[in-house]
Amino acid sequence: MKHVLFGAVAAASLAATAYALAPTSGLAVGEKVSPFHPQHVAGPLANSDKCFPCTFQARPQVQVWVNGDSMSNVAKIGMALEKAASTHSSKEFKAMIVMVTPKDQVDAMKAKAGEFARTSGFKNTAIAILAKNDDAVTAYKFNTSADVKNTVFAYKDWTVKAKMVNLVGDEAGLKSLNNTIAGL
Repeated sequence: MKHVLFGAVAAASLAATAYALAPTSGLAVGEKVSPFHPQHVAGPLANSDKCFPCTFQARPQVQVWVNGDSMSNVAKIGMALEKAASTHSSKEFKAMIVMVTPKDQVDAMKAKAGEFARTSGFKNTAIAILAKNDDAVTAYKFNTSADVKNTVFAYKDWTVKAKMVNLVGDEAGLKSLNNTIAGL
């Protein structure tokens, strides 16, 4: 009995430690997204700095903020968003990928992100660039440390309904994303 109790305490302690070490990023569920003006390079707002949540208002939306994630992972997430835009077109679902980059690399990232959007075949998913020092980074509570590769905000009526940090574009991660979108 003593060993079972010790094992349970050790397992709970390990789980609590792992949870405490998991990176945090982004607005909490229940918080409101706010207006911001990234530089759109592809998608419905291409070649503008229009506010995504302002433009699409109360519709169900997902923003994926990227901070050094691999482009292959971003592409997998983006393709899931493309498919979701088609699947949930009756709800007018909208999606945007925001590439967060140092201010002195914004122009280079615009070119890279534009090419990425073209080669990935994105039509419905907005691709936008935002400098790390932009006020929106603070407003959205986005963690720019190297251990946070991406933060996903799923929201409707300006209210965050779900959030994911370091979403992996594998079967389990995309299933979670798709279930979240379906629930918006």
